[in-house]
Amino acid sequence: MANKIHLNKLSEGVTAWNDWRAANPNIDVDLSGVYLVYEISIRNQKKAWRLLASLVSLLVTLFLQQTNLTKHLTDFFGHNLLFKINLSSAEFIFYIIIRFSLVILIMLTLFRGLEMLNYSKGKINLININMNKANFYGSDLKGVDFKYADLSYADLRNANLSYLEAISADFNYANFTGACIESWNIDSSTNLNNVKCDYIYYQFNYELDKFDQRRPIDINSIFAPNEFTERIKIIEKALETIDLTFTDGIDWKAFFKSFNELRQQYPEHNIDIQGIERKSNTLIVRLDVNIESVINTGVIKGAIETGFKELYETNVKFLEAKYRRDLQAKDDEINFYRQHSMDILEIIKLQATRPINVNVEKIMSDIYNNNLHQPNISNFANKMEDNARQQANQNIYTSEQKQTLADVSTEIQQLIKQFEQNNPTANESEKIAYVNDETTPSLKRRAIGALQGLSETAIEEFFDNSYINIGKAIIKGWIKPD
Repeated sequence: MANKIHLNKLSEGVTAWNDWRAANPNIDVDLSGVYLVYEISIRNQKKAWRLLASLVSLLVTLFLQQTNLTKHLTDFFGHNLLFKINLSSAEFIFYIIIRFSLVILIMLTLFRGLEMLNYSKGKINLININMNKANFYGSDLKGVDFKYADLSYADLRNANLSYLEAISADFNYANFTGACIESWNIDSSTNLNNVKCDYIYYQFNYELDKFDQRRPIDINSIFAPNEFTERIKIIEKALETIDLTFTDGIDWKAFFKSFNELRQQYPEHNIDIQGIERKSNTLIVRLDVNIESVINTGVIKGAIETGFKELYETNVKFLEAKYRRDLQAKDDEINFYRQHSMDILEIIKLQATRPINVNVEKIMSDIYNNNLHQPNISNFANKMEDNARQQANQNIYTSEQKQTLADVSTEIQQLIKQFEQNNPTANESEKIAYVNDETTPSLKRRAIGALQGLSETAIEEFFDNSYINIGKAIIKGWIKPD
């Protein structure tokens, strides 16, 4: 069990404790087997009650004590301030004022004292404390703030570390075997190097009053050396990501525009895309965010996530309006050529009733400011209409085609990036060959089907600039294999 002397010393505060440790470096600190917050709170409350009782006693004594204070005040102020009020009345007034003031002071003291007694309920501030080699075996440290604390070589076996604040704490060579770390607060600044841990618990079962969720799950297994530290690093790395979910499809053009704008807004966080994952009908884009500050991490991540959503919604609306304008422009263009085709036919009919020597080509040139050298003007008009229709159709595709092309381009780019990481000196032919080998026939058929009736340029908007050419080359090879 914990040493009561050590508990009493700890209740004096971090400064007193650190001074005591510095003066007694060889003392084996024993704080084992106790609920630390409760033990320290009880000692602080007893001290507060003793101090409060002494102060209240002093004030009550002053209230009841017979003094000449009233008489002195009456002699000093009576003739100057009270004028016609006789001395006995003045003395009574001052008597009431003094005692009323003491009552107010006593009440404020009691209120403040009770507030201080409840101030540290459920938590202890031990920031920057020296707990080097301290014995916390089997202790409940829930609610302890150990930020920046020295806990190197500490014995934390079977300790309850739930909700422990340990940002920038030093656990070098500490022993965590059998401890419970549910919802403890650490980050990349927490030193977990060289720690010993055979197994750990991730949850505290309050109904059964015991630790739960053992890792490794097999009770006959233990962690390999340094495995616990590596697992924690992976978990903490995951906490530095932001998952963006899209349940109704994704507009990749709006996404990348929003992503680039987000990076410009938060250049200090080096935001990058860690991965893209599809779960059923939901697409998850995971952003890697570098947050060096240990303060308000959740607030920063929340601001970045909210900022992206606002940018994405704005850009989607902007691009949708642009798409509608472009489609309307194409429709207007088609109608323009169709109307002009009809006008041309009417002109031809009109010229057929005129003398043969009339220069039809010159009339057409004067009207449309065109140099028409084809004898069949009607064919020319039809060709212009067909060209306009074809040009409009090249960029008009269904949402299903759009989603398919987005999926195809995403998979191609991921494969290229993966190949480049392992083969940084690979040429374009090697990259194309790798993508062809790793791509399923089903995806190739979907890509070919989605591009039916469209030009090759339709795929460009779904690729990053650096991958447009190789992406088009890959898909072109699928459409027209050698």
